[in-house]
Amino acid sequence: MSPLLFIAYLERVMDQVRQSTCGINVGGILINNLRFADDIDLIDEDLSSLQRQIELTKTAAEQSGLMLNINKTKTMVFGDRNIENKIQVTDGTIENVEKFEYLGSLITWDNNCSEEIKRRIGKATGALASLKHIWNSKKLKIENKLKILTTCVFSVLLYASETWTLKEIDRKKLLAFEMKCYRRILRINWQDMIRNEDIRKRIAKEETIIDTIKKRKLRLFGHICRMDDSRLIKHIVFAKMDGKSRRGRPCREWLDDITEWCQRSGQELFHLAQDRQAWKNLIS
Repeated sequence: MSPLLFIAYLERVMDQVRQSTCGINVGGILINNLRFADDIDLIDEDLSSLQRQIELTKTAAEQSGLMLNINKTKTMVFGDRNIENKIQVTDGTIENVEKFEYLGSLITWDNNCSEEIKRRIGKATGALASLKHIWNSKKLKIENKLKILTTCVFSVLLYASETWTLKEIDRKKLLAFEMKCYRRILRINWQDMIRNEDIRKRIAKEETIIDTIKKRKLRLFGHICRMDDSRLIKHIVFAKMDGKSRRGRPCREWLDDITEWCQRSGQELFHLAQDRQAWKNLIS
């Protein structure tokens, strides 16, 4: 009962924040906060409005006997490394950061997924090293080692990979790590001068880690397309943001990968995804 009661209690606190007129306008819908359990993300375009949101949240929480942890609370500006003025609260000043770990993923000020991918490769490398007694074992078959690799290493690597926007350099790093894992399992050194294609033939693995990421992203896209129109995530993916873009080349967006891989427009893919079987066939 305890977790459920806590969340229900916290929701009543956040009711007061939801009623405010602060936030950002996405396709006609005002969004001022995102919530997952006790992780709360307050969003606003204006510094003074964000200050009011934090004060409102802090006051409502204290009335319910909950305290705001200033040490764990940070601000981050998307599109800029610095904030105009730091947010002030009774207990002190909230630190502004350039990157922040939220729900297990690293979010950066410039929405660059490369840092998160590099971080994931580091964690997966640690998981790979911790299982060296398995890779060195001569009692286990290669097929079983591959299953352990997928379960214990690649699952760490691909956490939240559906949200990534891939660059060419990211693809190369991911493929290099994948081959490193296969060579570790087969106990093949790079000095042995064995090509990657030959290694894949030995383990009968044609699908690359990039193919897996593509399939996961396409499955998520199809799932979002089939959601009810009232779902916030569907609205955010397909709606347009108010305001003007910055000068220079626009950043690559999440949907750009989908349209590029499928060689079709977003509208075509949206209608195709309504048919679950047709979408599965496209992914295959």
